[in-house]
Amino acid sequence: MVENPYRLKASRIIRVIKECEGVYTFYIATEEEAQFGQYNMLYAFGRGEAPITIASKGEGYLVHTVRAVGDVTRYIDSLREGDLLYWRGPYGNRWNLEEAYGKTLLILSGGLGLAATRWVFEEAMKRPIKRLIHLYGSKDYDSLLYKYLYEEWSSKADLRAIIGTSHPQWKGKTGIITDLLRKLDIEKDSLVFICGPDPMVKACVSLLKEKGIEENRIYASLERHMKCSVGTCGHCMIGPYFVCKDGPIFRYDLIKEYFERKEV
Repeated sequence: MVENPYRLKASRIIRVIKECEGVYTFYIATEEEAQFGQYNMLYAFGRGEAPITIASKGEGYLVHTVRAVGDVTRYIDSLREGDLLYWRGPYGNRWNLEEAYGKTLLILSGGLGLAATRWVFEEAMKRPIKRLIHLYGSKDYDSLLYKYLYEEWSSKADLRAIIGTSHPQWKGKTGIITDLLRKLDIEKDSLVFICGPDPMVKACVSLLKEKGIEENRIYASLERHMKCSVGTCGHCMIGPYFVCKDGPIFRYDLIKEYFERKEV
């Protein structure tokens, strides 16, 4: 937890990448410490703020990928290199990467969920993971994130992507992520990290259980209506947990009873 959770910081945007229509990735200059899995509240004066996962971190910068879906995110997506981005954080917990040491780590990402798994995927490439597999599903070719990184990632891990509809520039598979997962051979003691739409998470968990992977070896990063980021407003509660403070990453067996609930 940051010392003053409401203190705004200002960071210069040093790089902007257009991922696809309405989705931009921002590199902001900061020496702030953060951990893979955490998020920041990005602020727009006169509009509000939005929780955005930290997609990656480098020497002197943090990375956020933002989809324009409301006033705040539309404003942020209008910013360019040299502009100031205001934010507070970081908040939340981290992926339990150490639990995967010496074992297979399977990462499942759907749509914009890849932003929440990118950093831990990159970090896992440097750690003593026996086998690193990343399955990524997108609705179409134009919605794929980070296409410019696939070649590098594929040289260091088993990356498999799938899109919902065919495209002349796409040489990979078409379908949905469960098509990839269903055909995957994986050890029962593997660790699994998931981020994506709720129906995708539920379908993947069901398949994983069929493969003998227990729910206490599955971790999911949840998206809920996070407002305060410090566990006071209650907007993001799932059962007894505040997603903003206790999460956003949860072991699946602890939340499965409440998974469909959006509010208290």
